Amino acid sequence: MDQELIISPNDKKQYSLTTLPNQLECLIISDPNTKISGACLEICVGWLDDPKEYQGLAHFCEHMLFMGSEKYPTQNDYTSFIQLNSGSYNASTWLQRTKYHFSIQNEAFVGGLDRFAQFFICPLFDSSCIEREMNAVESEFNLSLADDQSRLWEIFVQQSDPESTFNRFGCGNLSTLNKPDIRDQLLAFYDKYYCSSLMKLVVYTDKSIQEVGQIIHDIFSLVPNKCRKKPFHLDNPFRGQFPKVDVVGIKQEDYLFLNFVIPNYENKYLGQPESYITHVLGHEGQNSLASFLKDEGLVTELIVGSQRLNDQVSEIYLEIILTEEGFQSYEKVIAFVFKQIEKIKEKGVKKEIFDEIAQIKHLEFKFKENTSSVLEYIEKLSENMHKYPKNHIIYGEYAYEKYDPQSINEILKYLNPNNMIIFLRSPNFADEKDDEDFTTEPYCKTRYRKQQISNLIFQAVKNCNNLKGDKTQKIIDIFPPNLYLPQNFEVIKETDENQYPLKIFENDYIRCFYLKDNQFPICKGSFGMQFFPNQDFVTDENQRVQFDLWSNIFYSQFEETLYNAECAGISYNLDSAYNFVSFKVHGFNDSILRFYIDFIQYLLDFHKQPTNYVKKHLFYVQKDDLEDRYENYFMKSPYDLNASYWKCMVYKTGKFMKEQLTEVEIKMNDFISFTEKLFKTVRMQIYFHGNISKDAALNLCQITHNLFSEFSQPNKSIQPLQIMKIQNNQTFKFEKLITENPDEPNSGLRISYQGEQSLDPTLLLYFDLLNSIISDPFENQLRTNEQLGYVVYTNKSNRRGIHFFNFIIISEAKSTKYIANRIDTFLQEFLTKDLAEFNEEKFQKVKLSYYNDQSQDFQNMNEKFKDFWNEILINQYDFDKKQKLKERIDSITHEKFLSFVQNLFKDSKRLEIHIINKRHLDWELEHEEKITDCEWFNDLFQLK
Repeated sequence: MDQELIISPNDKKQYSLTTLPNQLECLIISDPNTKISGACLEICVGWLDDPKEYQGLAHFCEHMLFMGSEKYPTQNDYTSFIQLNSGSYNASTWLQRTKYHFSIQNEAFVGGLDRFAQFFICPLFDSSCIEREMNAVESEFNLSLADDQSRLWEIFVQQSDPESTFNRFGCGNLSTLNKPDIRDQLLAFYDKYYCSSLMKLVVYTDKSIQEVGQIIHDIFSLVPNKCRKKPFHLDNPFRGQFPKVDVVGIKQEDYLFLNFVIPNYENKYLGQPESYITHVLGHEGQNSLASFLKDEGLVTELIVGSQRLNDQVSEIYLEIILTEEGFQSYEKVIAFVFKQIEKIKEKGVKKEIFDEIAQIKHLEFKFKENTSSVLEYIEKLSENMHKYPKNHIIYGEYAYEKYDPQSINEILKYLNPNNMIIFLRSPNFADEKDDEDFTTEPYCKTRYRKQQISNLIFQAVKNCNNLKGDKTQKIIDIFPPNLYLPQNFEVIKETDENQYPLKIFENDYIRCFYLKDNQFPICKGSFGMQFFPNQDFVTDENQRVQFDLWSNIFYSQFEETLYNAECAGISYNLDSAYNFVSFKVHGFNDSILRFYIDFIQYLLDFHKQPTNYVKKHLFYVQKDDLEDRYENYFMKSPYDLNASYWKCMVYKTGKFMKEQLTEVEIKMNDFISFTEKLFKTVRMQIYFHGNISKDAALNLCQITHNLFSEFSQPNKSIQPLQIMKIQNNQTFKFEKLITENPDEPNSGLRISYQGEQSLDPTLLLYFDLLNSIISDPFENQLRTNEQLGYVVYTNKSNRRGIHFFNFIIISEAKSTKYIANRIDTFLQEFLTKDLAEFNEEKFQKVKLSYYNDQSQDFQNMNEKFKDFWNEILINQYDFDKKQKLKERIDSITHEKFLSFVQNLFKDSKRLEIHIINKRHLDWELEHEEKITDCEWFNDLFQLK
């Protein structure tokens, strides 16, 4: 290991930093325990380097590099090789970075790495692919047309100096790329910027440092070093340009965006001054701006962040979702923001706050767990190689070593109304969009109006310290110390030879499982809770709306506590599902055990006396917010709508279409009554995992039982789920015409083939193996060759023991009816040709690849907990499936597999979901209602 590289004491991997003769810098990571290898190469070139006349060229270049090389000229050679070896790949282009990465099973890593390297050694830029990939860029751009955030970004860019390189349309589309000399421009761009000295490479594999070092030297030394200089962008694109911009929104959502341009402080990373500001300004705990504004009924969400804009400047931004009242008095919201800023200045920079942030960051680094995703890890490190000195590539984001009040105070000076761009986005502006003051953004065609910031806003900001809330008793101040910061880091000594969770407690209320994790002996733990409360919301539409509203209100009222927990390194997920509520938590065990008690106590207090928590004005705020969410449901992309309606079709109970729910009207008294009885009956499952003693787990179970038994009765009538049952040669269709969003250019199709209902876990492997062999030819034919859409893929899904195989295409080019016919043609050719050529040797190779991928051991405690918790949630308890994988996969013969595939598609138990753009409507809609005329499977995974 390179001694200058600072790594976590909990990190057992080996690292080495090397520079090849061509000045390409490489970070090699050797992990003997991994079965997945990967590589990520990032080059410091991006949107800002696009020629003004060819905007989107960097992104287009990224696309074209996938289209073959001199050594591997077949256009899908790279992608096919990766997918057939249980891998994945992607690339992305941003302001000043372009990133390429892939993961693959170890045995195929060298082959994948060599194909990957040819992107940067000898790409073909085949003329025959130019038009096709321009269309792919166009399709990718069109996916964002109905997204308010993407539209706002383009307007933000338009506010910058037209002569600045920041003023670029980075995605590109046919209007910017479809030019006669585009290939010449592409070659010139690649020659100018794709140089080894501008690249950073991260490689992760099971091989030794020496072995992989030689492989990298042999392959990547061939990347040309053209001695290019790193492109720098040192202007301030927003100098002197600070308007207020009204934007016509698509969704039912009023949105305030405040932007402050500040100097780039990346070289001050040891003190992280920007993070201090965003942490204090964006805090959501006691005394915070967010908590105050929400309790006042002015906002439903407030996010504060920062990002680099170029080498010279960054931005600190506030994203605020306004209530109806907040929109009408947005000037007051801005004034309250400045009241918080002034309070921070008045109280001064606090070392105790910096120390609190530093403490948790240092603990996270010291007890850093191995990553679950090789790709995510190497992506992050490739960014860090461009961002930090060599010794801090891993440590840099955790550094927090230098308390730097001077830099923090410098940034605070930039948070003033004379250095602020205001964006106010609302669908309400649609009524004014024909006003002559409105103009059209050139790419997404969004209407907006640019004005000077009014004196009314400046006056409100000037008087901000005198401003008080009308409805809330909360205050805006500096938040108190975080009580969830861990203090005890001892790893418990008691031995427990169990490898899998055991049931340690059960009564009429609770079933509890426990596992002390000896595989990961660190001072962390997890717990999961699954509640089955009163079940009326499962089958009654009125009750379902109240349950959705309950989820919103309960979460919002508990948010201060949740935020403090998150700041103390606790990750959590609160999910209100079909017939239960689940909550899972991971973090330092010292913190999560305290948090457990607080959560249980709060849950019961909330339901014993909901009127103490549900204020009248906040009830209507949350009710309006829920109504907006229901309406915005129809503004989702065809991709999201397709997935949502698919679930509505598949489940008989537990899911209602938003068309039904939007008709329900809820009064506050009804909601209070619903809340009071929701947990009057309850059944729960709990799972404790990690560095938690059995005695502690049993004690918490007893406390939980005692608290609930004072308030609740055991729930003995848990509503089972029912899943659609399709007969042989039967097709169900659902067709939804997109009428709510005329700007949506895409349609979406999902065709699902249903398998049998079975508890046999081997059945899952058949679907996985099918996906391994069909995904690449499907994508290559329908996405690459036929250009039916940018989103083209297959997957499998398992719903309570019912398996589906899915074909999914989102297209702006063709109707869903046309696409359905093309899928049928592809499938027929696949079954008669590809499958016929899929011999025993190929099958064994796919099986081996799949086994190597799926038998990968758990990489960290949280990953292991989630896997075991999922088995508990579905009451299957297949905890040792990794150990049984070899036996199960060996039982699948070539003959059995071919028979399975033929029968799956021959039986044709088929569900089609069509989400149709108006211009793609080429037949009469016949299937608009929820499917009810079918049989239903009963859930095999019920809690007994």
